Amino acid sequence: MQLKTYQENTVEELLGKAKRLLKYSGEKKLVFKSPTGSGKTIMMAEFLKKLVDDREVRQSLSFIWTAPRQLHIQSRDKLERYFEDSRALKCSFFEDLDDRKIDENEILFFNWESINKVDNIYIRDNEQDFNLSSILERTKEEGREIILVIDEAHHHATSDISQRLIRDIGPRLTIEVSATPVIQNPDEIISVQLEDVKKEGMIKKAVILNDHFVNLLKEGKIKTELSGSSEELVIDAALKKRGELLKAYQKEKTNINPLVLIQLPDRIGSLEDRMKEKVISILKNKYNISTEKGNNKLAIWLSGEHINKEDVERHDSEVQVLIFKQAIALGWDCPRAQILVLFRQWHSPVFSIQTVGRIMRMPEPDNGHYSSDILNYGYVYTRILQGIISPFI
Repeated sequence: MQLKTYQENTVEELLGKAKRLLKYSGEKKLVFKSPTGSGKTIMMAEFLKKLVDDREVRQSLSFIWTAPRQLHIQSRDKLERYFEDSRALKCSFFEDLDDRKIDENEILFFNWESINKVDNIYIRDNEQDFNLSSILERTKEEGREIILVIDEAHHHATSDISQRLIRDIGPRLTIEVSATPVIQNPDEIISVQLEDVKKEGMIKKAVILNDHFVNLLKEGKIKTELSGSSEELVIDAALKKRGELLKAYQKEKTNINPLVLIQLPDRIGSLEDRMKEKVISILKNKYNISTEKGNNKLAIWLSGEHINKEDVERHDSEVQVLIFKQAIALGWDCPRAQILVLFRQWHSPVFSIQTVGRIMRMPEPDNGHYSSDILNYGYVYTRILQGIISPFI
């Protein structure tokens, strides 16, 4: 895989600063801030490969890579593919470890939330003496230093339990990887600039709010023509835009089926359920988009309810609309997602940046931006004003 220019430069910067910090005594912290869609995981993979191959690095190194939800599985799969030819590092889950320790140049991947649970088998003492504490002890007994990678740390690395876990791991170097980092007082910071990522065509040029409707920015607040509109009007605008995008992709002779994401409101009484039923009814009755067998144009990704979610990331998936609440705000990689319909208020800038990031990726980043400029933008449709300002200005 050919890295982009900014990715190569970032890898060299990561390598230089990590090597410098490893020369000092004590535990050091490095923050790696990079926009969603910039290829953070691939940059980290190339950096780790170069680090273990570097003859100036005298230490024997083992690695731990933590992430929230199921993101650790996605990261492990990406890194395993990246190291397939070079075999520079071994990628493992707990059950893959040999002799209950992390070997040299081996990365242990685990889910941060589950490891924080007191009843987790890999945390509590057990008859097999196979828990994180004993794994770390055996690893360090063999003279290896541990480098801890915290992926999307804003989601899990600031709680007291998490801080205690980091202390127990005792990493020589902690690297926080995120578009929205949270670690305080790091020893080094590396930032990838948004403009460099756009210039290379990795992400879209910008996000357009309520395209074809009048929006006014006054005293730091957006006023929109869609304010007070019905759910049907907002959905109608989004699906018309989807139709325009589909025609543009067909002109580009590429088999991409653009995806509309619909974000439901927070649970307040039965409001979410009523909104969900209303949205599903509008999609089915007016646009013939449903979860029904033989249609399969609608997917649902809510807590405890996953319908038609399999293969939704595929460029040519038949799913046209995905309904969600907050599950996809983090780490989900579906570059054909290009339109966000927002029926939920954003109370957190971190959450809003992460959510908008889902529609910022270019579906074919190796080709850069398209000649049809409509395809080089993400689109948000909403009638809600509060909390929407941060990602757009």
